[in-house]
Amino acid sequence: MESSLQLPYSIEERENWNYTFITKHGIQYHAYFIDVSYLHPEFEEVYTFNIEPEDDTPHPIDVRIALTVADILRRFFLIKERAMLMVCDNLDGKEQKRELLFSRWFSQYNEGYISKYDASSETEDYRLYVSIYLHKENPRSNILVTAFYQLVSNGMYPVDEE
Repeated sequence: MESSLQLPYSIEERENWNYTFITKHGIQYHAYFIDVSYLHPEFEEVYTFNIEPEDDTPHPIDVRIALTVADILRRFFLIKERAMLMVCDNLDGKEQKRELLFSRWFSQYNEGYISKYDASSETEDYRLYVSIYLHKENPRSNILVTAFYQLVSNGMYPVDEE
């Protein structure tokens, strides 16, 4: 019999690409994807991924959250032409910790079919850590990676068609 400690939480899809799950501590998380095609003319089927608890209550570390996020991302990448941007927000000064956490999760849970490219964008006030994740069989990988680095060099502001 498999232990529930090794399984993701039960995921409810509320709408297209909008998920919720509740941890063993009763904390409800929302995980969702947002279309970011407006950021670059080449960003067809490119989305950001967000995950956040419903409230700001401190919560203990829970490995099943990582398993659940990995399961959501597996579902997302079933369509090989999709790509995902991860922007580690800096609103609370924990952007570097988020970047380290997602990099660790990528190393632990990537089954070998996803590529990840990292970059950062810095201003006087803050530094953003950003990554693009792509299926290794995405036929537009090179184009999307080039567009990603153009976006980063543009300070993460939309890149206009030339």
